[in-house]
Amino acid sequence: MKYDLDSFFKPKSIAVVGASRDSRKIGHAALKNILISDYPCDLYPINPHEEEILGLKCYHKLTDVPKPIDLVLICVPAKIVPQIVRDSIEKKVKHIIIISSGFSEVGNKKLEEEIQDLIRDTKIRVLGPNTMGYKNASDGLDASFVFGEPRKGNLSLISQSGALGIGMIYLANNEFVGVSKIIGVGNKLDIDDDDLIEYFSRDPDTKVIGLYIEAVKDGRKFMNSIKACKKPVLVVKAGRSKAGARATASHTGSMAGSDQIYSAAIKQAGGIRCRDIVELFDIARALAGQPPMRGNRVGIITNGGGLGILLTDACEDNGLHVPKLSDETYEKIDKILPELVKPNNPVDLVADAGFYRYEAATKAMLEDENIDGVIVASVHGGYARPREFTGAILKMIRERKLHEAYRKPILATWVGGREYEDLVYDLKSAGVPIYPSSWRTARAMWGLYVEGQRLRREGLLD
Repeated sequence: MKYDLDSFFKPKSIAVVGASRDSRKIGHAALKNILISDYPCDLYPINPHEEEILGLKCYHKLTDVPKPIDLVLICVPAKIVPQIVRDSIEKKVKHIIIISSGFSEVGNKKLEEEIQDLIRDTKIRVLGPNTMGYKNASDGLDASFVFGEPRKGNLSLISQSGALGIGMIYLANNEFVGVSKIIGVGNKLDIDDDDLIEYFSRDPDTKVIGLYIEAVKDGRKFMNSIKACKKPVLVVKAGRSKAGARATASHTGSMAGSDQIYSAAIKQAGGIRCRDIVELFDIARALAGQPPMRGNRVGIITNGGGLGILLTDACEDNGLHVPKLSDETYEKIDKILPELVKPNNPVDLVADAGFYRYEAATKAMLEDENIDGVIVASVHGGYARPREFTGAILKMIRERKLHEAYRKPILATWVGGREYEDLVYDLKSAGVPIYPSSWRTARAMWGLYVEGQRLRREGLLD
């Protein structure tokens, strides 16, 4: 049975059990993060030995709080957690986050089973145990004990690893990928990946969903949640190798399962399996800001022939096609090239290519009905100014918004040094996906193609 998680992500009142004055304690960090959030809610520290923490009145027991509580964060040793859950049931709490570790990830399954028995006939939803909690950037609430503030955006992330979830925050910020929500599911005692996919599928602040998983508890529910979701779902499934499966079992106490079965099931459900977290962010960045590909035909524009060949190989290796130019596009591009160079796909604008060549070639590719997506590449060859490459892309992105015929994805890639850093910053901050590798660029374009195919199957893309 599904329960609404609105009051989980947007609680009106929060209690932190195990709140502490000691800055080294998780209970202190969790309480402080909520305070720093400046999120409008009633906040109650719970500690039997304190009267006040961080300027807030402290209650000795959860049941001493006079008002209703939507969300409880539990930050006490594992053996005490069942009693706190009992108090939560008595208090008629709606949601619980068990940050505490010491459960099935260390072989203590009986303690988890005890908590499951306690909540079985209630409407309480439980996240964790062994979780970092969550960060809701859309509404400005940090219900976790970890440091780090994600850039606000439309990607929601679900991670079975707390440490990796924290790393995702910093990687997302570095890659200019905005986050709506990021949540650590931990041992998945109750709230599972499928619950969250179902919620994010309806969340207006979420456009793309990304997951890091080591195992799922109910494969059918998990796949059905992806299939029912009308938004792109990116999945990093760890434990692909035998050694990785052993590491998975020791990390969260999960059995990894057959990797081939996972791959086939994710694909059949309409999800996109990513090889690692970096690839997840590469594809998420493309999906968040670019239209999907209607087909698999890619036009490549570059000022370096070698990079064009590498991009062609990478695209073809990923099931994308780099077709010959149409006669009309050939003539358009032929007019802007030096006499000794003839148009091809990839289009080599040669090393001294400036703003005009990049702009005109990109426009010609966008107008070509035989091209479904465009990759614009630049090599710092020492002849042209990279700033002109950037300016041309930004202009074509603006033009695309004005012309329906230009509704094709534009990705960028570059090979160079420090002079490119500011330009990469300009493009990323404008929402243009740019990558320092031909392979990463091709994989991002592949993600846009897979998403286009899913939308076409569902009748959402003509």
